[in-house]
Order: sequence, then C-alpha cells, then structure tokens
Amino acid sequence: MTKIGLDGHDRGVKVLARGLRDAGMEVIYTGLWQTPAMAAKAAVEEDVDLLGASFHSAAHLTIVPVLIHELKKIGRPDIPVAIGGIIPRDDVQAMKDAGVALVFETECAMERIVADLRALAEKTHQRRQAAIDNGELDRWIGALKEGDRSALGRVLSWIEDGACAEEIERRLPSPDGSTIVVGLTGAPGVGKSTLIGRLLEALRRRDKRVAVVAVDPVSPITGGALLGDRARMSRAAGDPGVFLRSAASRGQTGGLAPTTGAMVEVLRRAQVDVLLIETVGAGQNDFAVRQWASPLLLLLMPGAGDDLQLEKAGITEVADVFVINKADLAGADKLESQIRQTLGPARPIVQTVASHGEGIETLADVILSHRRGVEK
Repeated sequence: MTKIGLDGHDRGVKVLARGLRDAGMEVIYTGLWQTPAMAAKAAVEEDVDLLGASFHSAAHLTIVPVLIHELKKIGRPDIPVAIGGIIPRDDVQAMKDAGVALVFETECAMERIVADLRALAEKTHQRRQAAIDNGELDRWIGALKEGDRSALGRVLSWIEDGACAEEIERRLPSPDGSTIVVGLTGAPGVGKSTLIGRLLEALRRRDKRVAVVAVDPVSPITGGALLGDRARMSRAAGDPGVFLRSAASRGQTGGLAPTTGAMVEVLRRAQVDVLLIETVGAGQNDFAVRQWASPLLLLLMPGAGDDLQLEKAGITEVADVFVINKADLAGADKLESQIRQTLGPARPIVQTVASHGEGIETLADVILSHRRGVEK
C-alpha cells in the first residue's frame, strides 16, 4: 500500500492496511509523500502481488497514468494496480482505460475489498508460477548477477514461496565473498528502522551499493502482517543504489523469518556491497541473526534497564558493536560507562541520534572497517 501525492492524509490507507492485515494478508506500507517512481520501485523490489494506491486530493487522473508508465519503464507492467480513496464514479472508467485493475469507490465495504484483492493476488501467483515453470527462473538468476533489481525481487519471491534448500544450492552461483552482512537487533522502539534509513544515506555517500532485509512480526491470530519499515527509510528508498525488501516472520523465532538465510545467500550474489538485516524487535535470547551477520549491532537506549541486564547471557555476549541510540536522552553516557565496566573495552560503542543523523558517519566507519569472519 502506498500514499502517492502531496495531500498528507494517510488515515484511510492505514485503516485499509490494518483491515487487510486482519484478513491474513502481508501488507507493505510505504508511507506518505510517495512519487509514482518510488511506488513503482518499491513494488518491483518487493515483487508484490498487487500495488495499491490511495488518493485523497483528486490527483488520480494525473498520477495514475504516470504510475502505470513507471511500472512499464522499470520492466514490470504485469504488476496489477488497485486504487481507492476519493475516486468519483465518473472517473472509474478512465482509470480502467489507463490500465488500473481495480477501482474502489468511496464507501466500498471492506469485505468486498478483501475479496477482490484476494482474487487479483491469486492471479499474480498463478502468473509467477507459470513463469517459473516456463524456465524464467534461470533467466532471473542470471540477471540478478548483473545487478538487475527487478530480477532480484522475483528470485526473492521464489525463495519466500518455498524453494527447497537443495534447489537453491544447485541453481545459485557461488558468491564472491565481498558483501558485508550487517545484523541489527534490539528491543522494539529503540529506533532500528530510523537508524537504518540514516545508515543507507551514509553508505551511499561512500558509493556503496546497499540492500536491506527488514523483518516484521506477524499476527498470532490471523497470520497477517503490516510491514512498515520502508516508511521509516523513505529518504533513501528512491535511490537506485538502495534495494529494500520486507519480510514477515511467519512464526519464526529468533527475530528472523524462515527464509532470511536463503535471502541473504541470494543478495550476496547480487552486486551488493553492504547488506543490512533488521530483526523483529528482539529480546535477550533472539540472536539467530548472528549466523548470517558480521558485524552484529545491538541497539540500546538510555533508561531501558539497569546494568544487571548487561550481565545476563544472550545477545549482549555475541554483539560486535553496541549502538546507544536516542543518545540525546538523559543517561547515555552512564549507559556507555556501564557497558564498558560490565562487558569490557574491546567492542566498539557508538552513540547516535538517528532522528537527527548524529553519530551515523562514525557508525558507518565502524561497519566498513569490521573484518571478523561470519560463522557458518
């Protein structure tokens, strides 16, 4: 789901996104102020079943044809588009003539929206599987090695749709070993997504090609998920040197998704200099990302616990770098001192205020200078 245009109203699209999540769907929310090019780029990277756009300011007649054009230009005219918001009945046919698959008028019932989107998504699934059955997968794998981000998005979907480990190993070439894989973990609310958004900008200033796998939790009741990390990385999301992929945990413990490891292996073969893995808001025992990442960054914030928490076994033992985010809050220096006293001086500690970009350049330097081997 995306909010294209300049009206700044996202209440409707958020209500819809939550409704689709509660219906058991995995919904990627890209946030406000999206341009058609940004929305198309997100749809291709995520290889979505459909792209939904909401309009409040009557801009659909101008923007929708541009959005359709952007999907064609980026090589994915097959991604269906559904629109809603303030769409007058007289404009519905014009939107369909422009290439829109579904138009939801004002006051359309959620039950109908869910049913229509499910049917449209199922057609996308069928086309994806037919393409694989017709030999397109090998072409996509070949293209991703040349930096084709559309092909990369498709291969990651093949992984998420249940590709077996033996087939992945057989089809994928060996990586060259040059990609730095960075894990970022920490408690909910510590600012992981915002920090990653700033890191993307800092790494791009160093001319690094960067990818992100951002894992969000699923509902234990419906199995649906609202994947909203892209919305906090929007400043860098439109950069062609940045690739963002959202993933639902789908019941996996340890802060990752069942397919995270396989997705890492694909991305290490896709002309990526730095790969950032963002875990679900994790606790002391959620350190599965360690087997894929080096360095592993643990984000902390002032006032979130006493020094006894640092003594406990778990994530504090295996973290390579400690990041004290929201360091403008009282207690940041005290927390750094506690880390030093409890865990020793060997591991770097970086204080950041991600919302203002403070400390990010230092953190980027620490990441790029890290050389410990990844344990397999």
